[in-house]
Amino acid sequence: MMHRIALCLTLSLAGCAQQVAVTAIPQAPSTDQSTAVRIYAPPVPAQTFAALAPVPEMSDLLQLTAAQQQDFLSYFHHPRYADQTPEYRLYSYMQNVLAVFQFSGSTTPASEVMRTGSANCVSLALLTKALADVAGIDVRFRATYREPVIDIRGDLLLQATHVRSYLNAAPDSGTIRQLYIDYFRGTLSYQGDFLSDARFKATVYNNLAAEALLRGELDQAHALVQTSLQHDDQFVPAINLMAVLLRRQHQPALAQQWYQYGLTVAPQQLALLHNYQVLATQLGDQPLVQLLEQQLVLADSDDPFELYIQAVQAEQAGREAVAISFYQRLQKRVPYLFQANQVLVRHYLKNHQYQAAKQILEAALEYSYEPEKRSLLQHKLAMLRTM
Repeated sequence: MMHRIALCLTLSLAGCAQQVAVTAIPQAPSTDQSTAVRIYAPPVPAQTFAALAPVPEMSDLLQLTAAQQQDFLSYFHHPRYADQTPEYRLYSYMQNVLAVFQFSGSTTPASEVMRTGSANCVSLALLTKALADVAGIDVRFRATYREPVIDIRGDLLLQATHVRSYLNAAPDSGTIRQLYIDYFRGTLSYQGDFLSDARFKATVYNNLAAEALLRGELDQAHALVQTSLQHDDQFVPAINLMAVLLRRQHQPALAQQWYQYGLTVAPQQLALLHNYQVLATQLGDQPLVQLLEQQLVLADSDDPFELYIQAVQAEQAGREAVAISFYQRLQKRVPYLFQANQVLVRHYLKNHQYQAAKQILEAALEYSYEPEKRSLLQHKLAMLRTM
């Protein structure tokens, strides 16, 4: 198990070197209990790092090969589709792409998505936009949710948001039909806001930055997250990632500035609060730790991120019953989370609750994409069925 939650990134599925002055320590909480605790934060910190690694231009991420463009245009302009609206022709073409589409966790350029037939939702959005640009069709992107998506990689907890592409009819087309491109065919439980052009670009670069961090390429991650923030300096996942990178690069004063700034943008954002608390603990700043703890109490305690933290902390403290209770609540929200499922299956097997263990594995298998995890789940399920 992780000892501490070091990072919670919103990945859209979910992407510097001069010292600056240290900002003031947050003020102690007000004695007026009717007033929510507020944390002082400065204006947006300066982008202090020069480009440490090459960053792809957005035009490069959207560039298709000549052969790919020709393949699309041959379909788009075929006489059999002459009576269809342009956006519907693009929609039909993308349905053919999706018919053999496979999910992949990586964010890749549009041409690579077309070549491999696999991607995450941000990459699929890049391909949709690339084709829409070729055809002169307006496309927008919207944050959407089926269920919370979180994953764990080493000491990193990742929290994901899904992005769906919408094709808009031309103003003079006489139709208000709106078509969407998505590898999720079903309905979504929550529709978020449409993303501005700046927010979409920030999402793409933040995804690339997060993936670079997972590979241990800190300079590359830093250059990419800086680009994300240049597009949208209030994009909380990028603010959080910038602070995490600075802490990992042994620059706690700069990391603290970004946490403080982030908490003016989103005062109750769990990832910022927890990660800032990790930094405050490492700095030995107990008043700040307690202040952040008060802020965490005000945050949404039913968030999967929070449930996982509570479960891990209870488990580490030896409070097994409490830990299992949190894991059970978490499993209902995110049935695919491998680490939580492992704990629950061990618990049920220890108590000879074989049917409960079987149900956990079946639910996890339904939501699992990665071949290695699917193979392990299938093996465990086969063993359970013999018991």
